[in-house]
Amino acid sequence: MTILYEDEYIICDDDAITIHFYYFPLGSKRIPYSRIRKIEAEKMTWWAGALRIWGGNLEYWLHLDPKRPWKEKLIIIDEGEWTKPVITPEDHERVWEILQQKTDKTLTYSPT
Repeated sequence: MTILYEDEYIICDDDAITIHFYYFPLGSKRIPYSRIRKIEAEKMTWWAGALRIWGGNLEYWLHLDPKRPWKEKLIIIDEGEWTKPVITPEDHERVWEILQQKTDKTLTYSPT
């Protein structure tokens, strides 16, 4: 398995994306690229993720990331479940590029 991208919280390999510190207290979530239905990138605002270090609601769940308040963009992954994982990788553009290459699903990019 070749690692295409890795930071403290996100690993993208040939087959899937792994989100560390997704589940409480320390569980990881692995999502095969083939299960991804849609991916959206959005500018992070104080109301949309910047104030949340970990957690979420029934619609979105953000992995643990104490650096999130200083980041500008997030990626929402829709795998067909009720709750969509939200990630904030250190290199947003690189992860977005890998997801584009590894999925043939609808990708929406809105940050400016």
